[in-house]
Amino acid sequence: MSFHEKSAWIMGLLLSLTGLWYINQVWSRSEALGETIGPNIVLIAVATGMLVFGAIISHIIIAASSPEEANDVEDERDKQVLRRAGNISGYVLGFGIFAGLWHYYFLADGNMLFHIAVASLIASQVAEYALTILFYRRGV
Repeated sequence: MSFHEKSAWIMGLLLSLTGLWYINQVWSRSEALGETIGPNIVLIAVATGMLVFGAIISHIIIAASSPEEANDVEDERDKQVLRRAGNISGYVLGFGIFAGLWHYYFLADGNMLFHIAVASLIASQVAEYALTILFYRRGV
């Protein structure tokens, strides 16, 4: 398994767990309030901190386990895999943002639009990691 594939596995898992934690926090706080909570910088900062800390620690571990792979430059296959995964994940982001805009159009809930946009960013990035893994496994 290449360094990029290992990184995609770790980041996909970390982002999924952090995203689920964030969505759970928004959901539970919104239920307690009786309406969608607004953007909360503390909640966003904690989620970002968790993700950054997890990424740093995990990448140190995988780089230490195989330092020769960590210093490799991207070859043409790596570039093609990452480009293709990023391209397709952009459709996930676009769909989510479009859905959020339609939700706002019909219900005029700007707070929910914000959270849908954040969830779309998370889903798009998780999709990119999943597609990266898939494309490396298929040999694309």
